[in-house]
Amino acid sequence: MIHFPGLVEKTRPRPSRPHFEPSYLIPDTDTHGSFWSEVYTFLRSIGFRSPVIREIKQYINRDFGFFGLRVHPVTREPQYFHVGVSLDLKRNRKVYPIYPGVLEYSGYGAVNGYYVLLSHPDIVTDDGYVFHTMYCHLKKPLVKFSSYQKMLREISLGSHPIVPIGIDTCLGTAATSGLSRADYPGMYFECSFRKFGETPIVVDPLKLYYPRAVTNRTATITDPETINHIFR
Repeated sequence: MIHFPGLVEKTRPRPSRPHFEPSYLIPDTDTHGSFWSEVYTFLRSIGFRSPVIREIKQYINRDFGFFGLRVHPVTREPQYFHVGVSLDLKRNRKVYPIYPGVLEYSGYGAVNGYYVLLSHPDIVTDDGYVFHTMYCHLKKPLVKFSSYQKMLREISLGSHPIVPIGIDTCLGTAATSGLSRADYPGMYFECSFRKFGETPIVVDPLKLYYPRAVTNRTATITDPETINHIFR
């Protein structure tokens, strides 16, 4: 079991949250920078693998793909706070879990498209948040609950059955499902600490691998003409 200190008191609400997306907490690195530096150092020591086998950083779109402010590549909304990383991948590129886990959900959402949510119960905080990873915009999930298992999950409020997902399990393949660029296949990847009934705490997935933060090239762009020029 890997224990982290309590995180929630070192967070702040996600800025510029769209109405169609759930609320999140993000690391308050302005006030608690040294604390979060230690958290990310600890996360890197776990040794997460890339979700696409090769190094993750070579696939992240530099305009829109990093954690933090950006111009949204579909809605073109300026200074939209991106809570994960977006990878530009060849269509049908296989996606794998970054760490062994437990299947929590696989299905379809209007924003995330086809996605898989995994929990990693051996990575927990002292205040009861469990580490989760989510893999979105897939062609179709290749891991799922059977109809009978779904019934049991509803009866047990999600506690049974436990479906383990190994590190070499293919979760799905890159596509354009959900709110994504229709002509640009890829995969959105999110890391969070979650606790039932509480707002999730998202962390920068890139910092699971590299210590330096990277800013989207569109982070400060607000001029409509400049935004339109990006998409020509």
